[in-house]
Amino acid sequence: MSDKMMRGSRENLMSEDKFWEIIELSKADDPQDQLDNLVEQLSAMTADDIFGFDYQLDKHLEMSYNSDLWAAAYIVCGGCSDDAFDYFRAWLVSKGRDVFEKALENPDSLLDVFEAMDDADFPENEEILYATLDAYDEATGKEDFYDVLDTFEDNFQIVEIELTWDEDDPKTLAAVCPNLFERYYDDPL
Repeated sequence: MSDKMMRGSRENLMSEDKFWEIIELSKADDPQDQLDNLVEQLSAMTADDIFGFDYQLDKHLEMSYNSDLWAAAYIVCGGCSDDAFDYFRAWLVSKGRDVFEKALENPDSLLDVFEAMDDADFPENEEILYATLDAYDEATGKEDFYDVLDTFEDNFQIVEIELTWDEDDPKTLAAVCPNLFERYYDDPL
């Protein structure tokens, strides 16, 4: 039995609306700038707020861990590993609630987002994944983020998904995201 005291859920530490408000205020063209903006906002909050934001981020990353979005990333990026899909989903969250929710409903909705991107842009934002760690360290002066995180009851576990498409069969990708496939399969970002 562990000797650390378990805390309750992180779920109620921050509302989904507040999470999206913070994302909206942090938006920047450069992922590093967005990370800096997030850390600045979060480090001015309480540790519980930071863990609440972390919960919402984890929740939305898990919500977007699905076969159809992975197909979209695969098509647009010219391939997509496990890690690249994590960074793609972080990028998706960084784009805000409207883009995120539309993409969950229909990944082909991302066509307009991709077409509006600068040629130097790429749909990944690994940096956002470190926002809560950096903010917690800055806010508390402590480096025990993961130790504290382990005291909450509702940490997410990696889930397995079954892909509904086959990278070796382009027709299966076209069936999932016909518009993205037509535009990007032969000419990815």
